[in-house]
Amino acid sequence: MDKLRILVAHDKLAIARAIEQILATYGFAVEPMTDGDAVAEALRSRHFDGLVVDAAILGTPIHELCELAKAGADPVPAVIMIAAIFRRRSYKRRASSLYGADDVVEVHRIATELPAKLWRLFSGKDLDAAAKAEAEMALWSLHNEPSRGPERLAGLLVAGLVLNRADEVADADDPSELYELFGDDLREVCEHIAGVMGDREHDAAVQASFAAIAG
Repeated sequence: MDKLRILVAHDKLAIARAIEQILATYGFAVEPMTDGDAVAEALRSRHFDGLVVDAAILGTPIHELCELAKAGADPVPAVIMIAAIFRRRSYKRRASSLYGADDVVEVHRIATELPAKLWRLFSGKDLDAAAKAEAEMALWSLHNEPSRGPERLAGLLVAGLVLNRADEVADADDPSELYELFGDDLREVCEHIAGVMGDREHDAAVQASFAAIAG
């Protein structure tokens, strides 16, 4: 089974990498980018199964990226817009018509909602069918890459932590600021896993996961 290729675009690399960790846990192959112009070039030259793009991406604006993703003989089947906060009653149009994206997800809900939204679009079915497909893909990935168990758990927890504080991450100008911002949280994650698992084998995976995000 070939992994589905997802292009993730957010002008803050740490956020793009956090999304990458979430989706990689579910068996997706993810390419993170931080510039709309680079995203446009990638869409013109390569095929992707999904595009997850921030509404405020720098460079080529999101509506042009969505148009580009949906154009041609081989359109991207799943295009999802990342919004800081999405209030459905604030818009007269459907979420699917916003900038040409198929769906929208709030950045703080990416860890819990994005995989299912992607699978719903891939399957063309309801959320129950999407959740089933999502679970099957996750099980396939776990079966074929069993040695990455600690990394998967750490990746989910750490990436979710980062995305829950995306506003603060966006304001950080240097990786050292991220380490200072999340130092206590990472220790709490390690203690939580140790309490559940009964060992400290995940400590290194937690630190490695955060290092991959923060740089």
